Amino acid sequence: MLREGEWKTVKIGGMTAVGYVSNIVQSGFYGYRVELTKVIWITDGKYHLRKPSPGIFTEEQLEPIGDFWDKHRDKETLIDLALLTGDKKWFEELTGRKLKWHTVE
Repeated sequence: MLREGEWKTVKIGGMTAVGYVSNIVQSGFYGYRVELTKVIWITDGKYHLRKPSPGIFTEEQLEPIGDFWDKHRDKETLIDLALLTGDKKWFEELTGRKLKWHTVE
């Protein structure tokens, strides 16, 4: 079963989109529809960061992301992606800017 936040790929025409599961909705008695928010488009081996755009797919259409992030460890691109998706926690992990909570005695 898929979980929200998982990264997946989906083929759309001659392109591949990379995105994260942003919602899962039951469709009928046995099926699910998955909202995948696409953030990277791959065409002709080139990667294009795009404004996040949701799309609805079946679980069968989605593929595991595999070692995609291991192959593409360009930190600046990952930081841009964290900003693009509004993922504050990931941004802080990538930049080392974790918030520290101070206690008052």
